[in-house]
Amino acid sequence: MAGTKEKRVGDRLKRRLMVRFGHETPSKTAFTKNLSLTGAFLRTNSVYKPGTTLQLEVVFPGGPVGLWAQVVWAKKVPAQLAHILDCGMGVRFINPGDDWEDSFRLWRVGKGEAGNPS
Repeated sequence: MAGTKEKRVGDRLKRRLMVRFGHETPSKTAFTKNLSLTGAFLRTNSVYKPGTTLQLEVVFPGGPVGLWAQVVWAKKVPAQLAHILDCGMGVRFINPGDDWEDSFRLWRVGKGEAGNPS
């Protein structure tokens, strides 16, 4: 029997995109480890507490797209272990809008056509 978590993970693409993020302005930088229409895992050691609302700017090859997200979980590790252990935040997008969906779908299709299956 397939669970909700399995479906969610299956919908996420394991791809790296730069993301700018911050509480009031997107002033910090992270990279996605996985990304979907509804959320992402951001690799960073600059984490915020779960429940925090963040402003994001996802940098697609066609240009950046801004949206809001809520931190669902966060894991910070000592700086000397950051290259070995996953650290970062899981975020859920808040009413992402048509610009987000259009840019995400175009990027996803472009990855597949370029010989990088998702």
